[in-house]
Amino acid sequence: MSRIEAQKQSDALRLELEKLNRLYAMLSRINRTIVRAEDAGELYEAVCRIAVEYGSFTCAWAGLVDPSSQCVVLVARAGAPAQWHRVEISVADAADPIGAALRENRPFRVDGSRIGPELPSPWPEVMRDVGVAGLAVLPLQVEGELVGAFGVATGESGYFQEPVTRLLIEIAEDISFALEVLRREERRAIAESKIQYLAHYDPQTGLPSRTLFTERLAAACEAAGEQEITVLVVALRQYHAVMQAVGDKAGLQLMRIVSGRLESLLPFSAIGRIAESEFAVIAEITDGLHLVEETAWGIHQVLSQAIPVDGREFFLSPFTGIAVYPRNGAPSEVLKAAALAAAKGPQDAGSVCRFFVAGMDRVSRERLEMEAAMRRALERQEFVLHFQPQVSLESGCVVGAEALLRWQRPGHGLVPPSEFIPLLEDTGLIVPVGEWVMQEACRFAKQCQDEGLPPFRVAVNLSARQFQEGDVGAMTRRALSAAGLEAHWLEMEITESIVLLSAEAVIRTISELKAAGVKHALDDFGTGYSSLSYLQRLPVDRIKIDQGFVANVTSNPNDAGIVRAVVGMAHNLGLAVIAEGVETEGQLGFLRGLQCEEMQGYHFSRPLPGDEFRALLKEGRRIAGAPAEDRPGRYILVLDDEPNVLSALRRLLRPTDLNLLIAGNVQEAFNLLATHPVGVVVCDQRMPEMTGTEFLRRVKELHPAVVRIVLSGYTDLTSVIDAVNRGAIYKFLTKPWDDQALIDSLKEAFRLYEMERENRELVRRIQQLIKDAGKESAQRPDRRSADGL
Repeated sequence: MSRIEAQKQSDALRLELEKLNRLYAMLSRINRTIVRAEDAGELYEAVCRIAVEYGSFTCAWAGLVDPSSQCVVLVARAGAPAQWHRVEISVADAADPIGAALRENRPFRVDGSRIGPELPSPWPEVMRDVGVAGLAVLPLQVEGELVGAFGVATGESGYFQEPVTRLLIEIAEDISFALEVLRREERRAIAESKIQYLAHYDPQTGLPSRTLFTERLAAACEAAGEQEITVLVVALRQYHAVMQAVGDKAGLQLMRIVSGRLESLLPFSAIGRIAESEFAVIAEITDGLHLVEETAWGIHQVLSQAIPVDGREFFLSPFTGIAVYPRNGAPSEVLKAAALAAAKGPQDAGSVCRFFVAGMDRVSRERLEMEAAMRRALERQEFVLHFQPQVSLESGCVVGAEALLRWQRPGHGLVPPSEFIPLLEDTGLIVPVGEWVMQEACRFAKQCQDEGLPPFRVAVNLSARQFQEGDVGAMTRRALSAAGLEAHWLEMEITESIVLLSAEAVIRTISELKAAGVKHALDDFGTGYSSLSYLQRLPVDRIKIDQGFVANVTSNPNDAGIVRAVVGMAHNLGLAVIAEGVETEGQLGFLRGLQCEEMQGYHFSRPLPGDEFRALLKEGRRIAGAPAEDRPGRYILVLDDEPNVLSALRRLLRPTDLNLLIAGNVQEAFNLLATHPVGVVVCDQRMPEMTGTEFLRRVKELHPAVVRIVLSGYTDLTSVIDAVNRGAIYKFLTKPWDDQALIDSLKEAFRLYEMERENRELVRRIQQLIKDAGKESAQRPDRRSADGL
């Protein structure tokens, strides 16, 4: 190949990379818009504008199917001149090629010489007049029904090849998803629908998550051929300290400002949020690594500036780690290398960026030393198991334990699992160590039974490497046989990512073990792909809700909605649910209210060495069992930070039949709501953490049956009217109050609450009667068949 031909090929490859990178930037912007979208019209306008500005299309348009005419009516456009109104798409006309493609839920694309033969008049004339050489039209669907179309056009012939079309299909599917979300009214339905979305996109910023960013990086590296791809990981070193200072709501605003600054600086680069405090950028820079440093300096300049939030300024102290494909390894290794360089960067304020250099990096040497020590750890019996109790929320008793691997490294003490378990995976040592874990867990469970302790289910985590390189079925049977443990006392915990690696083989293996009596749990549900199609096929007995969703479940409506959706879905599939990371009484009460079956977490016990776990079983430690469903009395929660107000309300309500619960701050109020059958909430409007109307808005989403009242001497009419219009509050009362008027208002509020509770109970009983009748009908023999016999 001559030098000129090689240069042409290199230029063509560079142009193709730039095209795909623009589309990735367009996709990222559109998904950021989707996360914040509240109105379909605004969404259509924004999508069209982004397609032209960031996708570099000549024009873009969106249309909706008119039910009467069955034609696609233009509702938004960008870059499209007036002539575009002359063309028409009919989804009812079999002769319309675009309409036919939309009906069949497939994209329509045409360019170059095919425009005339494939498109009816006036399409060819209009496209010629406006200088368009290629057209793609994609269907928009809501709940399987065609509702509209999204179209883009370009002046470049041959533009819509397979990689471009795949990305456009993904964009259309994301827009369709957004339309579905906008159509739904119930928060629970939104939470269920977003499980799949949250696995791929960061819910705060709309940027790709680590999973999706890794896929994007792999695709970019594959398309690059021999050209280098640079990955920059930006670590915000003061993130956690700032988040503690500003709280969740302001933290959301802060992260959106950060993502906005990055996207403004790098409008045509693929950007992702790969961890709470880390953003990643793919940069195709072919003119030298000094330009990469300039990019890092630009990132530092925009993110080191003060970020204003709620009248205060915060600094996040950014530092950028840089790695290069292919010199630093495969795409996933490059991302890890850049993150490592960012995490291990110097702490002085003048430092901006650092390249990953494997041969000189201290962490690399430590990794080699740890790997060498770890290879000897199994034969030297340095590994130990700790057991974290799993507790029934109905009885309060310990019913299981998760076996957790620990490494007692000589001279270092207990090594954190986050440091050595990924290394076990990378080196393949997880296979022999994993078999030891299963054998030891089974032996310990059987030993406890032989000592007369209450029997419990022991849960063992499995890794993808064990399924890939070992015979999990044979390993399990060996462990059970060696320990003499009955199969139903063993539970294997698998993650969604394991299933997706080799679905058929994994499902076949766990089906065989289930037939032998072994239990199975799907671990960290909601953090992976959350494929419902796989979930229906998996022979699992229970789902484990990840602790990331449990942490703020009493105060964050989004987390609460996701947990509520997962529990409801699991119960509909006949599966039990166990929640991880339960640390407070409020979290426990909330989960009980959802009929979650089990929990584990520091609220009951940390992971314990074997001897301490035995002692826990011997003393019969437990949590209080589930309270009676109908606890007598009326419960009212008062939230106010003024002691004199609380004292006055205590005196006023003491002669009544109301059970008064007092909270001096918002978090305490959320915990009381989660642990008591509260019927009415009364709160002040001016609270340190958030306004009363904002608190009651969250209460409405978390506990919709509770009647909500504001009692305040501060009258911000705008926020109050808005809260009333949104249904967040039932009544607004002023301080100082009239005693009798306040008591009358509370009695009326409880009357409404109890009426609603009776209605819910009536509906529940009717549904149960219908369900019982259906079972009885299914079990009753067919009289006609019996008579025939």
